Amino acid sequence: MIDRLFSRLNLDVLGIGTSVLCAVHCALLPLLISALPLLGLHFTGHGLLEYCLLSVSFLAGCLALGRGFWYRHRWVLPLLLFGIGFVCLVAGHFIPLFHAYEGWIIALGAGLLVAAHWLNIRHTHPKVPSSAATAN
Repeated sequence: MIDRLFSRLNLDVLGIGTSVLCAVHCALLPLLISALPLLGLHFTGHGLLEYCLLSVSFLAGCLALGRGFWYRHRWVLPLLLFGIGFVCLVAGHFIPLFHAYEGWIIALGAGLLVAAHWLNIRHTHPKVPSSAATAN
């Protein structure tokens, strides 16, 4: 049953979606936080959301890229890009030494995650040449 679920669920698309959602979250949250007091609202913190986004991104990446590597293409580059990208995300979020460049490091990490999933999609699902598709 789990295998059937994973075969229907495109984990690469989920990984790209969580990376983009994380980037949008990081870009818009400072604006939202500064606007909330003007509306009379208070913000209690967003740590749980960041942990959830990072966790889903990590799990989707490990499952999608691991499955693509193990069963399809055996190409290491997507795994390497994913590893470096996730280290950039974690470093940008949680290591105080990098807080001065947090936005740049997180954007780089998200871009590397998207690139890893895109390469995995390209090598897991190769396109059929147009001449072969029309030769019936």
